[in-house]
Amino acid sequence: MNQDLIDRLLTTGLAAATERNVAVTISIVDTGGHLRAVVRQAECSYFALESSRKKAVTASQLKLPTHVVGNLSQQFPALQAAFTTNPDILGLPGGVPIRVNGQVVGGLGVGGGDFAQDQQIAEAAVAD
Repeated sequence: MNQDLIDRLLTTGLAAATERNVAVTISIVDTGGHLRAVVRQAECSYFALESSRKKAVTASQLKLPTHVVGNLSQQFPALQAAFTTNPDILGLPGGVPIRVNGQVVGGLGVGGGDFAQDQQIAEAAVAD
């Protein structure tokens, strides 16, 4: 994942947030779950910083959108129990894998809006 891709994802995500009149924090991680970029809009909640990072990590490591992870954990109690042992897994909507040529190269997480807004902004950021 290069800086041009990171810049494009942040720009697109912030534009989607502005369209929805929502202040957000957007975090981007690489395939190792390491933070590559974060941007926090001025009016965004303190809690969005950590939730956006965890959403990005979850999407990157599990290679699934976080709302799918959340749904799976509700359907399978054993999976939910396993997830609770790792504090970096977050099944709230707003995290998506970043794919280049079909390969996951990282994850993007959005926090600050309601669940639907976070998910919509994240999906808009990674849409081709």
